[in-house]
Amino acid sequence: MFQKAKLRKEVDFNKLMGTIISVLKGVAATEYSHLQASRSSFDLFEGHIRDFLKIIKVGDFKHPFLGVPGSPSNIILITSDTGFLGNLNISVVNSALEQYDSGDMLTVVGQQGSRYVEEKGIGFTSFPGIDDNISYSEIIKLRDHILRVFLERKGKTIIIYPHFISFSVQKTQQFQLLPCKFLFAEQEKPATMGINLEDAGIATLLGNDEVIVEPSLKSVIEQVVKTWIGQLLNSIFWESKLSEWAARVMHLEKSSTEIKNQNKVLRLQYFRLLHEISDKSTREIFASRFALSK
Repeated sequence: MFQKAKLRKEVDFNKLMGTIISVLKGVAATEYSHLQASRSSFDLFEGHIRDFLKIIKVGDFKHPFLGVPGSPSNIILITSDTGFLGNLNISVVNSALEQYDSGDMLTVVGQQGSRYVEEKGIGFTSFPGIDDNISYSEIIKLRDHILRVFLERKGKTIIIYPHFISFSVQKTQQFQLLPCKFLFAEQEKPATMGINLEDAGIATLLGNDEVIVEPSLKSVIEQVVKTWIGQLLNSIFWESKLSEWAARVMHLEKSSTEIKNQNKVLRLQYFRLLHEISDKSTREIFASRFALSK
């Protein structure tokens, strides 16, 4: 009887967990749909940046933003504080640690990512996780931190984040933010590991018209780079949030399937035990009657 009660309790528990997971999956799917519907398009703004970059000739102009990447680096990690996303966060952290060198700086967005990095005993600068209502003020804080660190250290700046490909596919992506000479005309464009440079505001120079740049080329370069990084971070934040909720739905779907499979096994064990108990009781009754008849 004890085994029967134990199996019955496990069956009821699995049924309850299945219901909870189904509710969480529905909430995650709703949040994903809401985010996807509310995502703002910056196509027009990116078009203006491309048009503007077509007329800027930097030539041999010297500026840290146009310099050769030095060392040490600033590696920026975009992680999630949403539940059920341990694998996604670990993938981002591991990608950063693979290229981390002594003297490099880590900047971690998200408490979960900060916890994983802290366990490795590596120093880092932390920023709050990305809220579902993406705040441009948080983007500006991160952008200003990136620029300040770069101008102090002169090392390259790399950002690593969950790249949204589709509802069922998300992968860890990385992109070099600074130096960014590739942004300007007549410069070689680097491999971007999946990022479309045209979408990021990169164009080629058309024609040889002379353009007067005011107040100075230095000021123009700094403002363009500042604006571009802000826009790119905004896109990365949106991609990260879409990746979070899509990955959470897929994880919960997998958990729901596992719970259903476990419940089938438990129910079969439970009914088998009921039949065994019934069969045993029947045999005992007939044995008793047979003994009494003698």
